[in-house]
Amino acid sequence: MDASSDIPPTGPAAGLEAVFADMRPALMRRARAMGVGEDAEDVVQDVWLKIRHAEGPIANPQAYLLRMVYTAVLDRRRGMRRTAARDAAWQSPANLPEDSVESADAERRLIAAQTLAEVQARLDAIGDPAAALFRRHRIDGVTQRELAVEFGMGLSTVEKHLRRVYAAILDLSGDRA
Repeated sequence: MDASSDIPPTGPAAGLEAVFADMRPALMRRARAMGVGEDAEDVVQDVWLKIRHAEGPIANPQAYLLRMVYTAVLDRRRGMRRTAARDAAWQSPANLPEDSVESADAERRLIAAQTLAEVQARLDAIGDPAAALFRRHRIDGVTQRELAVEFGMGLSTVEKHLRRVYAAILDLSGDRA
């Protein structure tokens, strides 16, 4: 503590502090009644800190203190709303307005459609049986061994065709870089 806090206040603040001490339970009840619950102690403490620097005579100190509690509760609520709004803004995706989020989704869908078209073009260029093997294996979930039986070829031949398709698709990602 600094030395100035050890000096007892004089003038209007001294009288107001005495009224505050008498009214403290009523001020706590007032703060709780306004809905601050467990924060009532903090609200009353804020009022105490403000009255320590009060200037001039106060005609009705009881009404003045009740009004200070009312104002302190409103200030606390406003601060909580601002904090909630700020936190919500930080949690939204990239802090973009809703229409930007929708346009970002539309852009992702467009990119996915273009990529799918490029993959389809690569598969068409490779041709059958490699493209057919790839679709049956990756889309339909058929194992390589089952594909070898279905297409009447050896397992190593199925693997060779799939490697060729994978290389063409991987090369596609290199085209964009």
